[in-house]
Amino acid sequence: MLLEHSGQDSCARVDFLDEEVKGWVTWRGVDDPQLSLAQADQSSAVQLPSDPRHRFARDGRHAASFRLIRPPSATSQRLEIAQAGRIIASVQLPANRAPDRRDAPPRAARARSGETPPLTIIIPVYRDLAATRACIESALTAAACTPGSTIVVVDDASPERDIKHLLAELAARSHIQLLINEQNLGFVGAVNRALGETDAGDVVLLNSDTVVPKYALQRLRSAVQSTPRVGTATPLSNNGEFTSFPVPNRSNPLPSPDEIELLDELAGTANSGVAIDIPNGIGFCLYITRECLDAVRELSDDFYRGYLEDVDFCLRAAEAGLRNVCIPSVFVGHEGSRSFLGEKRSLVLRNLRVLEQRYRRYATECAAFLLADPLRDCRAALELKLLANEADAAGPHVIFCGSAIGREIAIRRCGHLAADDQRALVVQIRTEGQRRLATIFDPDSRAPQSIALDVATAEGREALLTLLTDLKIRALEIAEPNRIPAACLVQLTQRFPYDVLITDTALALRTAIGSGVDPDWTSLITSAQRVTAIGEDGAAFSDTVLGQQATRLDDPPAPPARYHVVSSPARLGLLVLHANAAEFRFIRALSDQIANVDQDVEIIVLGTTLDDLKLMQRSNVLVTGDIAVDDIATLVEGHGITKLVLDIGEPAFGHPLVDALRATGLPAAATEWRPTAAGHGHKADLKLPPGFDADQTIAAVLGWVTDDARLHPDRRSGRHRRQVGARLP
Repeated sequence: MLLEHSGQDSCARVDFLDEEVKGWVTWRGVDDPQLSLAQADQSSAVQLPSDPRHRFARDGRHAASFRLIRPPSATSQRLEIAQAGRIIASVQLPANRAPDRRDAPPRAARARSGETPPLTIIIPVYRDLAATRACIESALTAAACTPGSTIVVVDDASPERDIKHLLAELAARSHIQLLINEQNLGFVGAVNRALGETDAGDVVLLNSDTVVPKYALQRLRSAVQSTPRVGTATPLSNNGEFTSFPVPNRSNPLPSPDEIELLDELAGTANSGVAIDIPNGIGFCLYITRECLDAVRELSDDFYRGYLEDVDFCLRAAEAGLRNVCIPSVFVGHEGSRSFLGEKRSLVLRNLRVLEQRYRRYATECAAFLLADPLRDCRAALELKLLANEADAAGPHVIFCGSAIGREIAIRRCGHLAADDQRALVVQIRTEGQRRLATIFDPDSRAPQSIALDVATAEGREALLTLLTDLKIRALEIAEPNRIPAACLVQLTQRFPYDVLITDTALALRTAIGSGVDPDWTSLITSAQRVTAIGEDGAAFSDTVLGQQATRLDDPPAPPARYHVVSSPARLGLLVLHANAAEFRFIRALSDQIANVDQDVEIIVLGTTLDDLKLMQRSNVLVTGDIAVDDIATLVEGHGITKLVLDIGEPAFGHPLVDALRATGLPAAATEWRPTAAGHGHKADLKLPPGFDADQTIAAVLGWVTDDARLHPDRRSGRHRRQVGARLP
């Protein structure tokens, strides 16, 4: 209808793969349309009779679907749909069969032993003067340090006059060989033209938004020449998909030129002689051997607008028996393409369909690679070099934790330190089979991200202590000591002065006021420099239960996002953080008792449980799944949540989700660790005494949630009005 309102009374959709073309067409008029498919040596045409059962065949409109087998062709094909002399659709389909190379002229002979084969660096250029200038200047410096190398720049009909002037000037000085396309051919066309004029030696395809360190090309070539059966090689990069550093498979920020040089230098010492097989090379900086070019020849033009053609090239190399490897001893900066912008997602999805049809095992191989992460040790080796290089700077504040909940609280604590211009690292202990891995990471996604030491072994514990010593850490803070292996905890507390961060109730003998510190943790507490806690609840727990005065840490005050509910049945938002059996049993029991008292009360479980689907089978329970702080406002408004339950037996002091829910201003049920505290919460809150068990808590919550049922007895008959929560300005 929108098309008709704009004056277009016919339209079509065409989807194509190598083996078939399919779609639909809709039109007005008595004549049926005709579909034709033409290629260099033949053409065919079929009528598309109207299908009265088609979903678009209504209101006087005709419609038909089609599905045709594509004949194999080494050249492009033209598909047209015409009706009553008008062209409804015209689509250029790429070739679906590789060209026959049997009659192609032979490649030049390889260099004889002892000779340095030539290396051609191909840089297609279109837009972005600043990035292009930086790329070419860095490539010129690298080429000067790489014997036998030549830079070929392809001006792919750039619309920017300053770029043309820059390239002309460089070519006039013989710094580069310049190829000029009169029409824009895209990345594939530009590269293939340059490859067609390069008949000897290896090649490096280089995006015009890369920054190449001085000795990167020289070391990349040396690594490839010393590694057998290489077809393509890709260095590490800040933005290199599989080869990204420090966070893999992510576009990390582009380092400064000096930082790129340092990363490349350190990578050279950290990972010398290492080559890791990867599913495919990445086109931002793709080294291609002459053997690979002889086998694969050129990039395929089947991949529209320059996405995934590098993957196809590498998979064809693999089919020819050649390896696609990462050379982690080289680092190249990559800003990341800004071409196509909003089009990128649709382009990638379209090209990915072609790729997956041709290479059925590719998706499985990628998934296996991501799971195994064979580049992790290489990233960790580089991170260790980086940390050693930073040893002269002020040491970091290091926080130990032992769970996903502790990790979130530790990251929040790092935010407090960052506000004071202190760098902080988190060490999370996690179990992996028989191993207890101490994984070290920077919460700001900087290095390190991949260091993992097995502290279940004496060697791993000693390596961790050595690393912390070499870092000259400013402070050590221990959260969740009950989740840190005992031998590791003893060595840490003997080697370094430390603080204790209160994150849960594990340090208490019992969760009753005045019960004191559990004997297992008495020496840990008494030997600590200080005890800290984030927020009022943690500080109150430490003071009233443990008998320890804690330093309270708070975020800068933020205006609360308050909500109110008008004439609405209770909708209880219940926060779950642990996904354990205790939470599951609590929700199930509360659901049963609420159903017996008030059919209109609903439980909105905020988070993931031990069995979401089982709980969702209950008529009064909905489970949101994983949530983040930024989701809170949407969840409260969308579900009309009227009250909150913030802990159900195992509080998490300082957890961001707890405080974000408190900030909504909704009535909340939570343990009141300091009952005499003035101004804490509001009168509609349910303040649970410390030490309540699950049954006592359920009884208290049940009475609190269903209290309005006695004031509105007409609810059960369904005569009330249901209104969702409204956010106050």
